[in-house]
This record gives sequence, structure tokens and C-alpha cells, in this order.
Amino acid sequence: MRWMPDISHMIFISSPCISSLQELKAMDLYISDIPLYDVTRELILLNQQRMAEMEIAKKLDETTADLTKMSKALEIEKNKTDELLHEMLPTKVATELLAGRTVDTEKFENVTILFSDIVTFTNIASACTPMDIVNLLNNLYQRFDNLTTVHNVYKVETIRDAYMVVSGVPTRTNSHAENVANFPLDMVNEAGKVQSPATGESIQIRIGFHSGSVVAGVVGLKMPRYCLFGDTVNTSSRMESHGIPARVHASPQSAKLLIDKGYIFRDRGKNKIKGKGLMSTYILINRFGQLYEEPDDAFCKMPLA
Repeated sequence: MRWMPDISHMIFISSPCISSLQELKAMDLYISDIPLYDVTRELILLNQQRMAEMEIAKKLDETTADLTKMSKALEIEKNKTDELLHEMLPTKVATELLAGRTVDTEKFENVTILFSDIVTFTNIASACTPMDIVNLLNNLYQRFDNLTTVHNVYKVETIRDAYMVVSGVPTRTNSHAENVANFPLDMVNEAGKVQSPATGESIQIRIGFHSGSVVAGVVGLKMPRYCLFGDTVNTSSRMESHGIPARVHASPQSAKLLIDKGYIFRDRGKNKIKGKGLMSTYILINRFGQLYEEPDDAFCKMPLA
């Protein structure tokens, strides 16, 4: 500062105390108002650069956080898709498809297939609303689905009231007949806990199973299905369609595998089976270690096998 006696004024040189462009604008100044040699100009520019870098870093952090959330959500959806595929297909087959590998068609020499259906389902369906039928089948099939895990059998498919399971496919096992034979007696008990929406009475199911060989493979690109082909499938279906309400109908091939392992059958004798001619078939009534109460019908008088 310097006093100018001639004009009676004090003159001084100073710089505004400013550190950002916002403060500069608030004072109605411009960067050009600050001399080039003044460090205030550099301070403002450096501070502005630092603030811009901080803003970029903040946006980068926000973007990273959003990407992390999206990645987790994507992983959850992927797991749901994988779980759905594992529900639709055997685990072994689903794993191959998820890995991008093709699943070769295979022949399985020793498997056991079971079919079941609801007795008088057509009458029940005609007497009830569609929602009643959906609820009935959902209730019944959820019970059956739980049993598949207990007895180590694979649910192939359901068509209307028909329910199909298999053991020995796609994982080969020597206990395929036992796995399937343990399943139907529990099915009959579970079906008895489900009431018909038409009558309010417990529903009855027919069950049949047969052992033999099949060819299996994945069919289709959209909604792929693991399908079984061969005469064993047809014969198993015939055992069910020629079966008896609340009874488990078995082919001679399956009975032969099970009689020596503690399973108890009644000999139904020779019956004319559509497409098969006369066959000696059997009725499974109990399994080793567990006794089941037989229905009170005329078949109770049949001799034990």
C-alpha cells in the first residue's frame, strides 16, 4: 500500500480471496480480471480440475455400484433359469446343456417305468370348473413330486391326469425296480388325502409299472424334453390302463425282479392286454419292512405270488 499525498488517496494492489469459479461468479468477476502473474488464477483452475476429477470419480463409483447390483441380479436370474432347467430335465442332462454340449441319445437296458392316472377323471372334469381341476391336479402332483425325491425316481412328465416316472434313466442303477416299487404304494396313500371337487370324496388312482429297455434323449429346442422311447414305455402304459382302482398293477418282468427281494404280490393270472395278448400280471400289495392295508375288494381273494 502507498499513500499518495498529492491526491490524498491510499492506493494498494490486492487479489480476491477466491478458490472456485462459483465464488468468482458470485463476485461478478471473470478469470480475465485476474492478472496472469497472480497465483489466484492457478488456484482457481487447479481447484476446478480437482472438483471435476472428484465428480468423475463419484460417477464412476455410482456406476460401479449399479453394475455390481445388476451383476448380482443377473446371477440370481441365471440361478433361477438353471434351477428351472434342472426341474425340467435330469441333472446330468441339464448340466451338459448348460455347458453347451449336446446330449447323445442313449439306450438303457434295465429301467422300470411307472404310469398312474385318476379313476373317472373325465367325469370329475366335466362336473367341475377348470380352476377346480387345476387345483386338484396341483395338489396331487405336488404330493407325488415330493415322493420322487424320497424314492429316487425321475418324473418324466404329466399329461392331463397321467403321471409318469422312471428309475434307471439317465443314471443307471441296479435298484431301478425297487425304487419304482417303493413309490406307488405311497402314491395310493397320498391320493387318498386329496378330495374330488365333484363329490368331496377321496380320489382313487390306477397305477402300473413294467421293467425293460428304453432309448432316451432330449427332444426339441424350445421347451426341450427328456423323452423315453420303446416297447417298455408302451407296456408300462398298458399296465396302468388295465389296472385296478387303488391297486398297483405290475408286469411279470417287474414282479420277477422284486419277489425275491421281500415284495409281496398277488397273482392276477392271465389277462388280455391290448396290443400284448395274454399276460400273467401281478398286483403289488406290500413291500419289505412296511405293510399296507389292502382295499376291501374282490382282488383280496387272489392267491399270493
